[in-house]
Amino acid sequence: MSNQEPTRQRSALTYAVAADPHWSTAGATRLAGALALPERRTTRSHAGTPYNLSVYDLALDLDRALEEFTRRHGGDIPAGRTAVADYAARLAEGSDAARVDYDRLRLVHDLRAALTIGDADDILGKLTCPACMSWSLVGTRTPAGGWAATCRIVRCATAPGVPRVFTLAEVARHHIAHRDVAAA
Repeated sequence: MSNQEPTRQRSALTYAVAADPHWSTAGATRLAGALALPERRTTRSHAGTPYNLSVYDLALDLDRALEEFTRRHGGDIPAGRTAVADYAARLAEGSDAARVDYDRLRLVHDLRAALTIGDADDILGKLTCPACMSWSLVGTRTPAGGWAATCRIVRCATAPGVPRVFTLAEVARHHIAHRDVAAA
């Protein structure tokens, strides 16, 4: 028996098994047996997305929030993304209420962006828990898919085994309030 004979027998057996509809796998797309040519598939005609769309959505959310801020505190909305951001920053300098509102808005969006890109330790780890005042907050997902901050301290839990969870707006409100008290 030569070296080619087992190969020839194996390939003939492979073709016979592949041609038998009993041995075809579930979901197989082959219609005409083992010797049929494979189906032609279209090739990609365009490049993939060059950036993370969730980060882009965060930028759009920040733009919408800045527009709402300018409506609440200033009225007219200038044209252009950077013009809205500059105008919102100038409005925040005008009054204390606008400054606090602007700082909360920026902190909430900074936290959301940091949690989305996986860099929350630099921001969320430096903020205190609104309930127990310890630096124990970690980012967690809410059942709706958004972000929240959870305290890791056991004595801060509302019930045994149930950690206390805060929205990012609550964490920002607490931080801004205590920052202003400490500065006074």
